[in-house]
This record gives sequence, C-alpha cells and structure tokens, in this order.
Amino acid sequence: MLTLAAPFISSDFGPRPAGFVIAVRVVAALFTVFLIEFISIGKNWARITYLVLTVLALPAPFMAARQGISISNVEVASIAVQLLAHGVGLYLLFTVPGKSWFAPSAR
Repeated sequence: MLTLAAPFISSDFGPRPAGFVIAVRVVAALFTVFLIEFISIGKNWARITYLVLTVLALPAPFMAARQGISISNVEVASIAVQLLAHGVGLYLLFTVPGKSWFAPSAR
C-alpha cells in the first residue's frame, strides 16, 4: 500500500525534498500498521479498506514501467515480493478459516 504514496513523492516539477518523502512514507506505513491492527482485532471495515487500497495500488508499478521509469532488478524483486505478500494476506483474510474471524455470529 505504500505505492499509493508515490504521487505525493514525485511530480512533474521534479523531485520532492527528502524530508517530505520520508514524512509521506512514514504516514503511509503508520496507516498500514493502523489497518493491520484493526484487522487483527476483527474489524471488517479494516479488512475491506485493506482490500480496496491494495487493489488501488496494483497498477502503480505497471504504470511506472509503462512510462519508462527504469528501476533496478532489486526494486523489481521487492515489488514482486510485496505484491505476492499482499495477495497471500488477502487470500487468507477472505477464505476460511480467516473469513470466520469476521463473521458476526463467530463473536
């Protein structure tokens, strides 16, 4: 989900100041931790929000590649691992037994 912060980090007017980039990344990471915490206590809205934000973030690496932004092989591998981890996490959240954690009758 940190890829959703990318538009705030770069622009057509050049790179942003390092402090701003770090602040945006920290806020995005804290929001991710916030969502994961509420998912862990069984809040369904957090699970749905995590799904929506992950789906919104999926096109970002492909759009960057399409625009000709060159990235290293390490970055490509990192993005692939991140997408795989998000996919596995979402699969576990929306299938049994993880799905039953969010069922109203299970509480």
